[in-house]
Amino acid sequence: MTGFIKLHPHSLSFQRLVDGNFKAELAFSVEQYGLMVKDCLIKLELFAPNQFHTHWWMVCDDPAQLNVPGFSVFLRSLEKFVFTTLNYSPEDAVMSSPQTANLRLSGSGSNASELFFDKMYFDIDQVKFQLIKD
Repeated sequence: MTGFIKLHPHSLSFQRLVDGNFKAELAFSVEQYGLMVKDCLIKLELFAPNQFHTHWWMVCDDPAQLNVPGFSVFLRSLEKFVFTTLNYSPEDAVMSSPQTANLRLSGSGSNASELFFDKMYFDIDQVKFQLIKD
């Protein structure tokens, strides 16, 4: 049953809080059998690398926000893509001249940054990201 559910990430916005911790919001669309539900937004809590995690990791503020089969797999895959493959760091992104300046992000040098995703989706059935071909 290919193409049962596809998740299209649009952006991941990060906000540094007064205490130095980070919150994030993930904007995405859900496609099921070709029908699209757009402009979904989910709030995430971010945690810095520690003895158990080698990179930043994300947790839903309220897991009941969204009931999509395989969403946790999508979130873990997105986390690995953003923090391992792209080597993105929320701390670096809020600096004046971030190391990740080659990424499509806005808000560098402030307490907020946003990372954009173009032409990609996560196929729940294949458990991987795919590029959208023109």
